[in-house]
Amino acid sequence: MIHRVVELQEQGNHAHLERGFLVVDRAGQEAGRVPLDDIAVLLFSGPGNSLSTNLITALSERSVCVVVCGDNYHPKALVLPFDSHHLHRQRLEAQINASEPLKKRLWQQIIRAKVENQSACLRRCTQPDPTLDALIHRVGSGDPENIEAQAARRYWSGLFDEGFSRDPARPGINALLNYGYAVLRAATARALVATGLYPALGLHHTNQANAFVLADDLMEPFRPLIDAHVHDIWRAGFSDVSTSAKRTLAKLLVADVATAVGHTILATALHTAAQSLSRSLLDGVASLDLPDSLFPTAKP
Repeated sequence: MIHRVVELQEQGNHAHLERGFLVVDRAGQEAGRVPLDDIAVLLFSGPGNSLSTNLITALSERSVCVVVCGDNYHPKALVLPFDSHHLHRQRLEAQINASEPLKKRLWQQIIRAKVENQSACLRRCTQPDPTLDALIHRVGSGDPENIEAQAARRYWSGLFDEGFSRDPARPGINALLNYGYAVLRAATARALVATGLYPALGLHHTNQANAFVLADDLMEPFRPLIDAHVHDIWRAGFSDVSTSAKRTLAKLLVADVATAVGHTILATALHTAAQSLSRSLLDGVASLDLPDSLFPTAKP
């Protein structure tokens, strides 16, 4: 399977279905076409675009996630299939009935992996932070000490500069992060739906206005991969969300990651993580299958 991110950013595009292809028309003329089976994410980042209901149906049948971005590339809406797994009801019941201790143990594993990957990101991009390494072992069930926030304060200043703060409403680095996270969030939601889980029922995130809190939970350990490549773009002297930057970030779905059974691509690792989350909820045993390393080619 090819994991392509297709973006419609110019005003006045109309996307429709034609013989297994997503076809984009502009001003009455065909502007491009992509095989539906190659698409992982369809991203609308520009105003005044439209798509046909036939196309939405065909994309849903393939578990393609449609993302609508608002200002500063912050995602405002996602469209996913309502039921794309034959055991959807069974998985939904397992989510609803999951105990608080189980959810807290799963969240502990997620945050430990996130901080580990943040530490690895700093080793790759700037310099190691021994304090961040020490925080990994302090993450308890449910993260009662909020190690996630403590690590974030050191991480962002270590990755960019002392004056940087993560604020989705701000331009520059934050806008680049927004774009990368929008792609990652869509791919994570797609993986969850494919394994029969319902994205609106989270482990930790509980925002009632957010229908994809479970995707926000599961994507946490994978965020540092986006961060590292945004850092590369920034160090190269660029901070705008250019076509080149977006292409770099979209390609991360096929980035190489290391697992216990060998190397694979990010999109596959997300599906593996979603499947392990589904098993954990069904069995009542917290055992997430997350990559050993997001940066297998980085120098130690």
